[in-house]
Amino acid sequence: MYDILLLLHSWLRWFVLGMAVVVIYKNYTGWKSGLSWSDQDRKMNTYLMILLHSQLVIGFALYLGVSPMMKNILSDFGASMKNSELRFWSVEHLFGMVAAIVIAQVGASKAKKQATDAQKFRTAFVYFSIALLLILLMIPFGIWNQERPLFRM
Repeated sequence: MYDILLLLHSWLRWFVLGMAVVVIYKNYTGWKSGLSWSDQDRKMNTYLMILLHSQLVIGFALYLGVSPMMKNILSDFGASMKNSELRFWSVEHLFGMVAAIVIAQVGASKAKKQATDAQKFRTAFVYFSIALLLILLMIPFGIWNQERPLFRM
């Protein structure tokens, strides 16, 4: 079960990143070009949120139940906080990603409620861009945090 969830979590990030780039681009061009907000724009934002929430559920399953590394970390949480790698996985990655998803969700909800099409596009663009930046900071690429394989097999 662990291997399957880890594989899904690893591969789903690429779909999240790809969809986020597409959605941010569409919202930016809609905002700057004065396009009309369409049902397709709403759906694209919703698809991104579905991917983000799916990634979150898989991440929580790994965090709370099936990851041997997390079981080890949670067995002595105090000692884990003294180790930067373990602290990244037990606190920084989790809270950074949750914060990013909350920001994206707030943006998606606020965008729907805006009065004009330009405001909808702008709101979605700003919130999704902030969320994507935070996600990129918390993905373990090995640049500023722990390194993990880019593609798990």
